[in-house]
Amino acid sequence: MKCLGILWNSMDRFKEEALDDIGNYCKILGCFSIDLKDDYENFVRDIYSQDDIAEWKVDRKLETMFACSESRKVHIILMDVKTNEQEYHPLKKRMVFKNLEQMKVDIRAKYKEKVNTYFFDNVFHVTDDSREFIADYSIVKKYADKEYGKRLVKVLNKRRKDLNA
Repeated sequence: MKCLGILWNSMDRFKEEALDDIGNYCKILGCFSIDLKDDYENFVRDIYSQDDIAEWKVDRKLETMFACSESRKVHIILMDVKTNEQEYHPLKKRMVFKNLEQMKVDIRAKYKEKVNTYFFDNVFHVTDDSREFIADYSIVKKYADKEYGKRLVKVLNKRRKDLNA
């Protein structure tokens, strides 16, 4: 399954190590960084707007992200994750792919010990299904277009065509 991951600003100095760790779970198809600057908060809120997450949790996530690093850079990871076994996730109240969920749990567990001011999921975000992939892709494209213009959007569009192949 094609997924889009985000290493949040708290992971800026651990990017290469985290990519190595993520690569143990899936095939990384590409990675690029976006310095969101003043758009950081809007980007985070856009990403989590599609999920049923209480606003106070997003506020707390942002508070800890701002506290742990002055960087407003995120690293976008395009990946292909083998998904063949599903299990029911009681908190999400739906079926999830077991190995994808395990990757998220393992990466978060390792890096929560390394980042300052950890709060749930302020290190790594990954799309769970094709609906979320399409929504997150659109959000990333919107912000990438602001920073890099048409050149990066062409790369994203080409990569998306590759992902759909």
